[in-house]
Amino acid sequence: MNGIHWRTSANNKLLVALLATACLTAGGCAGPLGFLIASAPNRFNPLAGRKNPLPPMEKLLADRHLWVEVGPPEATLSVSVLEPRTGNPPKGTIIVLHGIAARSITMYPQAMELAKAGYRSVLVDLRGEGRSTGKFRTFGVHEARDISQVIDALDGKGLISGPVGVMGLSYGATTSIHLAAIDPRVRAVVAVEPFGLLRPEIPHFSRTMLPGIGWLIPDSLYQKSLDEAGKTAGFDPDNSDAAAAIGRTDAPVLLLHGTSDMIVPYWNSVVLSQAASENSVRIPIEGGGHLSLWADFDGTVSGCARVWFDHWLSRETASF
Repeated sequence: MNGIHWRTSANNKLLVALLATACLTAGGCAGPLGFLIASAPNRFNPLAGRKNPLPPMEKLLADRHLWVEVGPPEATLSVSVLEPRTGNPPKGTIIVLHGIAARSITMYPQAMELAKAGYRSVLVDLRGEGRSTGKFRTFGVHEARDISQVIDALDGKGLISGPVGVMGLSYGATTSIHLAAIDPRVRAVVAVEPFGLLRPEIPHFSRTMLPGIGWLIPDSLYQKSLDEAGKTAGFDPDNSDAAAAIGRTDAPVLLLHGTSDMIVPYWNSVVLSQAASENSVRIPIEGGGHLSLWADFDGTVSGCARVWFDHWLSRETASF
């Protein structure tokens, strides 16, 4: 019995794989694949937001925590605040944004470094990520509007002190650029490993993270699926490139990118720097990979961010 069941199960798995491959290569799965591309991790999480009975890890490490209602589409964001560790009033307020399928606690070390440098650091779980609610992701479009509303909420509570900066990693870096494009209160940006063009990044990311099935999907199906994702989540993929957004802001942007980044290739920052204002700077981190820049073991990223924000927000340095 066990042997027969095993062979049947194996045959069924092979059949499912063949059917999936046929579906994908025939282009019949644009709708479902687009739904997956647009769906945020917390779409099916009943304990997202205030319903989660456990205190957020960020709340245990931060000085204060608050929930911020944003939208449309409606969502509740988890926001944590770190006060300066210098004993002085904040030199500025810096929003710190995490990468895709992550949460704000992953950026706690970077936020703490900024707090030690004299800034009020604000950690945010992006919509549909971490403890925040939200059904869909829009690759920086709605997320940027959300963070602008977070700044409104912080200002209403007297928690915006000095000029505003934003620092983001990967998905959060792209969102940071979109934020600067729509909110003139953002005076400086540090974007670590952002993607500049959405359409080529989606198939590249999928094939890198899913090296088997990712390569079975043709480029044409990825693009059709991205169109479907836009319809599902309410954004236009052709108007969602950070390379276009960076040209709509006067805020100086520091682009930090590893030359060996396999997840978001370095050329993304090249494209962004070509479209940015004259005050923006691109710094290649030779041999740096996507995860190594996030880990920042040697402090290169945090050091550059501190100097950048000191120059543009507090004017403490003569030049960058």
